[in-house]
Amino acid sequence: MRASRLAACALLAGAACAAPVPAAAVSAPAPASAAGAVVRDPGCGTLEVVTREGVLVYRLGRTFLRAGSDSVSARGVPLAPGRDYALDPLRGELRLLRPRAAGETLRVAACWLLDPPPLERHGLRYRPPGAARAESAAVPATVRGLRAAVARDPAAAPPGASLAVNGNKTIAVDFGSSQDAFLRQSLDLAVSGTLAPGVSLTGVLSDRNTPLTAQGSTQSLQALDRVLIELRAPRGAAALGDVSLGFSEGDFARLERRLQGATGEATFGATRVTAAAASAQGEYHRLQFFGVDGRQGPYRLTDRDGNPGVAVVAGSEAVTLDGARLARGEAADYFMDYERGELTFTNRRPISSASRITVDYQFAVNRYRRNLVAFDGGWRGARGGLWTRVLHESDDRGRPLDVTLGDEDRLVLAAAGDSAALALAPGVTSGRGDYDTVRVAGVLRYAFAGPDSGAFAVRFARVGAGRGDYADSASVAGRTAFRYVGAGQGAFRIGRALPLPETQSLWAAGGGGRLGALAFEAEGAVSRRDRNTASALDDADNTGVAGRLRLGLEGRLPDAVGGTASFAVQARGVSARFAPFTRLERPFEQEDWGLAPGADLERQRRVDATLALATRAAGALRAFAGALRTPGGFESLRRGAEWSRDATLAVRAAWERAEGRDPARRFARGGRDRLRGELRLRLPWLEPAVRAEADERTSPADSGRVGERSREGALELATGRAARWRALGGLALRRDAALGPDGFRDRADTRSARLALDSPADAALGVAASVVRREVEPTGEGARTRSDLASLRVRGEDRARGLSGTASLEVTSEGSERRSRTVTFVGAGRGAYDAFGNFVGVGDHDLGAVSCGGLERVSRAALSARAAWRFGASEAWRGSRVEFAFEGDARRRGELRGADLAVAPGAALGDPGLARGSVLQRLEAELAPGSATAAVRLRAERRVAADRAFENFAQATDDRIAALRWRVRPAASWTAEWESRLKRQEAAQSLAGAGGYRRVVTEGGGALSVAWTPDPALRAVATVDAAWSRPEGGRGFTRIVRAGPDVGRSIGARGRIEVSARRAFVSGPAPVGLLPGPDPAGGPRWEASARADVRVRESTTVGLTVTSRAFAGRAAQTVGRAEVRAFF
Repeated sequence: MRASRLAACALLAGAACAAPVPAAAVSAPAPASAAGAVVRDPGCGTLEVVTREGVLVYRLGRTFLRAGSDSVSARGVPLAPGRDYALDPLRGELRLLRPRAAGETLRVAACWLLDPPPLERHGLRYRPPGAARAESAAVPATVRGLRAAVARDPAAAPPGASLAVNGNKTIAVDFGSSQDAFLRQSLDLAVSGTLAPGVSLTGVLSDRNTPLTAQGSTQSLQALDRVLIELRAPRGAAALGDVSLGFSEGDFARLERRLQGATGEATFGATRVTAAAASAQGEYHRLQFFGVDGRQGPYRLTDRDGNPGVAVVAGSEAVTLDGARLARGEAADYFMDYERGELTFTNRRPISSASRITVDYQFAVNRYRRNLVAFDGGWRGARGGLWTRVLHESDDRGRPLDVTLGDEDRLVLAAAGDSAALALAPGVTSGRGDYDTVRVAGVLRYAFAGPDSGAFAVRFARVGAGRGDYADSASVAGRTAFRYVGAGQGAFRIGRALPLPETQSLWAAGGGGRLGALAFEAEGAVSRRDRNTASALDDADNTGVAGRLRLGLEGRLPDAVGGTASFAVQARGVSARFAPFTRLERPFEQEDWGLAPGADLERQRRVDATLALATRAAGALRAFAGALRTPGGFESLRRGAEWSRDATLAVRAAWERAEGRDPARRFARGGRDRLRGELRLRLPWLEPAVRAEADERTSPADSGRVGERSREGALELATGRAARWRALGGLALRRDAALGPDGFRDRADTRSARLALDSPADAALGVAASVVRREVEPTGEGARTRSDLASLRVRGEDRARGLSGTASLEVTSEGSERRSRTVTFVGAGRGAYDAFGNFVGVGDHDLGAVSCGGLERVSRAALSARAAWRFGASEAWRGSRVEFAFEGDARRRGELRGADLAVAPGAALGDPGLARGSVLQRLEAELAPGSATAAVRLRAERRVAADRAFENFAQATDDRIAALRWRVRPAASWTAEWESRLKRQEAAQSLAGAGGYRRVVTEGGGALSVAWTPDPALRAVATVDAAWSRPEGGRGFTRIVRAGPDVGRSIGARGRIEVSARRAFVSGPAPVGLLPGPDPAGGPRWEASARADVRVRESTTVGLTVTSRAFAGRAAQTVGRAEVRAFF
């Protein structure tokens, strides 16, 4: 019967019908109401599909569509088959080849079979009927037979479902002649699509490091490289894996974290609920600091104790510069080295000593596993809303990460209370170490004796400035040396720091509403923070409270005036023990009230009032006033006003003043006076502008009066809206002064100049340039400094002549750590380095690095340029090209020179002022690539690299090569290539106190390869490479000939094997390497590799790879891998 139905489907082109499917709406055929009316084909109609975000495949609900009967339109515009969409007529699937906007309705007109056969084979097993019981053998005639009714076929996917799963799973065994076999595995999985209309699923899972064991194992989410499963529906969403959690409503319970765990949210009408349970990847911290003149970075981030070198959770940082949020990326505002915790700004954001930088981030947890639980709920109505939030974060004190706690350690923690300075375990171990004992004023102390040169191993813990007896002095062989400085004069104590397990909880609730012009808002919060859950001491001060109340009036001004007016009053109180999960105040807000930037402004009692007016004629005016008091007794009164007007003559002006007093300080007064103004004339072609600012800041102190003052004025000229090319130029003058016993005294004058140019996007010649020069001249002692930041992008193309070119220039300045290289003799064969610090495997020396303290400014210029000419019209010459490429990187201590923008190879090699320099010059030509007898390629290249980053060591290399390749194809299955080359390599090293090293090696040679490819299943290549080399001043040439085959062969339809082998024949003097290394010069005497792959199933492959190498005088080394990989 099934075969006859399929035959009928093939013969009947138009007779079709289908069962009703809810996936799409089908227009019903018009009834025949009278004789002669047109009878519509019941197997034809129009299907409607509503597009969804990220979905390209849609099931139409009809199968066995008639070929050529389909048409698709959107908003009345027909879509082109093969370009806009593709249709699978058998399964009735519409695939969009170009994404459409979500919510757009597509109309699909087609014809289909009315009774299509099934697309899958369904097997049924016959079971003979059994004897029924008497009470159930007969059924009354009045009872109708019932069967379950469903809205769809439960064996089929729901309408609108479109789920794509792809990835691979690999299990491999690594083995080798000098290693044990090791079992490895990897998993990469990606899932995306829709489960039902409006319900989308996205999943990513990657695992490369989890070991396989015979007993199996359970791993936490942290053990996976990456995991994220996200489900979204119209009324909710859920996510599992690497998730982001953020709450912004309210002031006291804001949160922004990168976590590993689960989150879920749901919406029920006007009510929303969010919950999360996860492991925290890091610990939140905020760091505020000022920039350094002429240094874009790197700036090191620290942990909460001020220790640098922390790892930062990727993507957790929020960087602000002078109050503006920045974007990450080398082509944006900054880039971050997460492993080292270093922040560097691009030249789009010039950094100076007046730059105020704030970084909120999470540094990697290294004490205990940390867990976080959160709940947030709220209701929003037409006139107001309510919300509440609970946050809890705690360390699992039973699961320390970097330490193993013994019974003695737990007793120390129990007695330490909340003091980290008391949580110190014994830190002195007798035996080989770095310290010896000395007597200072009759007391036994420890002094650094050198790496492994003392009788004691001593550990030091940071306890804070003024709380310790020792200070760090230098870094020797990668180890920090400590010295005794006196009781209470240092920041370190002897001992092993034990981590304190913490817990923190917070509950907040708030709400607000509007009654006509009146708006009100209230919020309250309670927090509890225990800094040491392992101790019951000091728990009386764990709880804190906070509250906020705001009332506001807002309305429209009379029509004669036009505009709006508002007035708001806010009262806020935060107790001294309240512990929020993020900072409550804006970065550097302490200065606005008359406090030092590092002062605690989070705990306060404060009242603010704000009046705002906005009119069409006069612009916008905002006036504010506030009073503040901190638990420490500091009081301040702040007021100010801002006015702005956007017109042909745009005006912006602001004034603010703060007067504060701290009775606990000897110099109690602090405050701020700030005045800013800007005028801008907006003409069609030009926009001149002038800006001025005066800022005076003071803060309470004990040792003396503390304050700073700055005066700044700037002129700017920019192109107007009518100009296609955008240009800008500006000059700025700034004078900084410091407060002393006799008042403010000028400290430095700063002059800044800026130029910028940007071409239209459709111009044949594209230019984007920006230059900033900053000069700082101290008014007293000190040398004048200058820093330059620049970026240049140039592109040009003449398609008619085949000419094109690009150039990119970056000029910036960075900070580099001053270091020296130490090479220590440890005995014949007992080290791994030679006398210059080259790794040779077995040597007489050990290598170390010593920090000389501080950072030095290094100016950098990086240039990349390319110019190309493409030509050729005939079949043989089409694709011919001549191309020149240049790449240069110069890093100079101090200020750049003009020649550093395009550094020459000689300068990179011989200029001692360059800390690093590298140059690449390459000229390449490809002629007649389509020719069967004369395809030629020429290449001349020079690479230069010099490294003088260490103060006592320098290394430089200079590689030059010229090559000519000639390719012929005498037949379709034969290809032959000949390449001739000349090389010259030079290397030089110098180490203070150890003399110098220099070597030059020249080489000439050629290579011939002949390839035979009779069919796609077989490829065979024979290769011969001959080289003649000798060091400068050598007596003879070392001749090396390498020969061998490369063969690839398909094994049936599912397998392939590839084999490669090389044998080297050496004559003449022994080969000499350019620089000493662990492997013998000249390469291996022979090497071979083989790879076999077999597809055992449609989505499963088995592979085996084996590689073997043998050097002169050494046993052969063989490594391999056997793997099974499944694709899905």
